[in-house]
Amino acid sequence: MKRFLALLLSLLYCGALIACGPTNSPNGTPSAQDTLDNTTSITAENDENTEEDTKEEEMKITDLSYALKDMTQSLKLHGRAAAQADGIACDHTASGIEFSAYVEGPVTLTLTTSAEAYFTLYVDGVRSDERIKAGAGTSTLTLADFATGGVHTVRLLKQTEARLSLCVLSTLQFKGYLNDAPAQKQHYVVFIGDSITCGFGNLCANGTENGGSAIYQDGTNTYAYLTAQKLDADLEAVSCSGIGITKGSDSIPFPAGELFSKQSKFRSDTQAFTPTRVPDLVVINLGTNDAANGASVSQFMKDVKALIELVRSTYGKDVPIVWAYNMMNDSLYGSAKFAISGLGGENAGIYACQLNQNHDGGVGHPSLAAHAEAAELLAQFIRQKISSTEFHT
Repeated sequence: MKRFLALLLSLLYCGALIACGPTNSPNGTPSAQDTLDNTTSITAENDENTEEDTKEEEMKITDLSYALKDMTQSLKLHGRAAAQADGIACDHTASGIEFSAYVEGPVTLTLTTSAEAYFTLYVDGVRSDERIKAGAGTSTLTLADFATGGVHTVRLLKQTEARLSLCVLSTLQFKGYLNDAPAQKQHYVVFIGDSITCGFGNLCANGTENGGSAIYQDGTNTYAYLTAQKLDADLEAVSCSGIGITKGSDSIPFPAGELFSKQSKFRSDTQAFTPTRVPDLVVINLGTNDAANGASVSQFMKDVKALIELVRSTYGKDVPIVWAYNMMNDSLYGSAKFAISGLGGENAGIYACQLNQNHDGGVGHPSLAAHAEAAELLAQFIRQKISSTEFHT
């Protein structure tokens, strides 16, 4: 009997041990100990993943060289800049690139120019007080140098017109990595013009020797560029000193329509311009050189109509057009007005805006102050005429 009771007690004790084991609770759910063990395992796994992510991120922050022709998805192209086999061609006034990147240390850019050229630099939206100069040939320029790592935006725009210097931006070098391209602005304005739109002589006074040279020209301080800023719009400037609608200076034997219809007339006479974006507005500021070089009035009127028709066949028949005049002279404005009227005038979305006349800059061209005044007048006119809500800022 004693043996039987002892055996029974032993069996009951073993059963209790099994019931208290670390497998499952009576209802089949994991026990507290199991949960603790699993949580510890998951936490360790997450720590390993975090370490791997950190290592992966650190691997990205390396010294890199970017061939810009292959990185267009990370670049915002300004003006009539375009990718080509050896880089980004930035020939026209106010053309260039903008990018966002995580950077540690210096940012350098390699570029090639056909002649001396000047550039405007923005870092994190702030315009540098210093112009950047590149001599003829290939140069490597330091755009910025960041003491600590961080995300920055850099924008480089050409001040010098295509007639004076062609330019290709080829390679970016820095420690870090590129982000997606900065966003385009909601609005986009195209300017077609002559030396005024190029900023010819706006950095010197009338009478300055060689007042029309590149050193005295800033295409990012013109009525066109400043108007676009006031409208919070992206800008494309297609302009050339000496050009006319019918007859420009002897050194520019082709008319403005030919300049407009080519991607970069001074680079290639065969590559046609194909727009990638339809502008909200086109501003034409031409006629000064026609007047100075004795253009036929009747031919001038025909060519004004032809240029307007070319612009609308390129961008669409409804694109608004503003004819800006009087910044240097308005002797042919009556003829232009007659041509505009024949196309329907304001009822057809073609407007005329008289700007301020000024000859205080180099070779009798408008000064910086005159460009700023003209931009104020033109921006106000556009807001009043071209749908006040469309360009409201």
